[in-house]
Amino acid sequence: MNDKPLNAAEQSTKPGERITDKPELPPQGLAMHLVADTESIEGEHHLKLGHSRGFDIYSDEPPTIGGTNKFPPPMSYLALAIGF
Repeated sequence: MNDKPLNAAEQSTKPGERITDKPELPPQGLAMHLVADTESIEGEHHLKLGHSRGFDIYSDEPPTIGGTNKFPPPMSYLALAIGF
């Protein structure tokens, strides 16, 4: 048996062959490498931009704390992530 975790990015994406289609996860586990970068938008107080895997995600705060409410606040993204 291979004791090293499997590289998640190297696994099959074909239905029926994917890790999630199998009755049990591999005993050695999966290794994932995630990268996320964030930046503040100059002159926009609480507006932030996040980048991950080619996706751009914006975040803002409500007007009660100085934001413009154009996008969900950061804690909403955290709550959504837990739900997903």
